[in-house]
Amino acid sequence: MKRILLLMAIFMVTVTGVSAKGGPTFLPPSKSVQDTIVVKMANGAKMILHLENMQQLKAFERYSLDSLMRELNAYVKRVDQMEASGKEAKEMTVTFNKDKSADGKPEQVTITVQEQAPQGQQKTTERHEIRSNKNFKIDVQVEEKEDGNTRVRVDMPTQAERDSARTVRRAKCYKATRFNLNVDLGLNNFINAGGEAFVPDLKPTDSRYVSLNLHLNSQIGGRKSPFYLISGFEFAFNNYMFDDNVVVEDLGNITQFRRVADINFKKSKLTHSSVNIPLMPMLRFKHENGKDGFKIGAGGFAGYRLGSHTKLKYEANGKIEKDKPRDNFNLSDFQYGLEGVVGYGGLDLFVKYNMNDLFKENRGPQVNVISFGLRLIN
Repeated sequence: MKRILLLMAIFMVTVTGVSAKGGPTFLPPSKSVQDTIVVKMANGAKMILHLENMQQLKAFERYSLDSLMRELNAYVKRVDQMEASGKEAKEMTVTFNKDKSADGKPEQVTITVQEQAPQGQQKTTERHEIRSNKNFKIDVQVEEKEDGNTRVRVDMPTQAERDSARTVRRAKCYKATRFNLNVDLGLNNFINAGGEAFVPDLKPTDSRYVSLNLHLNSQIGGRKSPFYLISGFEFAFNNYMFDDNVVVEDLGNITQFRRVADINFKKSKLTHSSVNIPLMPMLRFKHENGKDGFKIGAGGFAGYRLGSHTKLKYEANGKIEKDKPRDNFNLSDFQYGLEGVVGYGGLDLFVKYNMNDLFKENRGPQVNVISFGLRLIN
């Protein structure tokens, strides 16, 4: 009898532990409407299932009952060995599930056997405690009375206790700071052109902006707070495609744009890359189901230019020629500016404004750059 009770208790705690991963929870028979399925074995043993709906029956497809029963039988034998050791209290730890759970650890089932008896008398109470690392516990107490009767009491966790343990587990898995990778795809444009130096117009659809972002998202104020602080690294690539037959030249350590009349350029552009560090507060709101809702953020960034070059593509003597001279072209090494993001669900829009001049002071035309487009979130 005690063997069967222990077997049932271990089975219930392991099924309860599996349900913590997202599957259904199986409870003892209640007063609600149920169907009972009796499975008769060849040796006369019976398995009785109390079901409230078809979903509970389908859930048994997830369990390999043959391997489960083999493992449980092995555990019971080990408990019998502990009982035979003669010690007043014994404890052992066994691994029930070889598959790792959501927290990366295998599920553990700890079985504690305690025997208590008044001094000078035979044992009268035997207690089996079966506990999983999911904080579920079942107590089986077997009391043997002097009249030969045996009293058995089984204490199982209630639904509220299981829900509370599940909430605690989720809280332990919570991380206030997480990395995420996203990509900005957009366009560039020149603004605030000043002074007497000539600044060409850009081709609007060919002056592209691409940025690979490794952002550090820090939630401020707890897991329910909508306030985040965004930082990390951004590797940006700016392309400025000129609308006219324009070339970029460095004459006398001063960069200038010059129109060319005798060559028809198929492509003429200036490109530079940079690494930026953003710092942007953001408000992110979520729906009740946990999905992303409205978000808005604004902050600043600072960065450093990594490299730059121009590219010319033209036809000469019936052949397509490509020139790609590399130079700093007196571009500003350090850059800084403002950026903002607004979005809803999985769609985000960004805008970045470089407050520094594109070229070093008195080393080129006065012009600033603005970039805008879509942010693709991973």
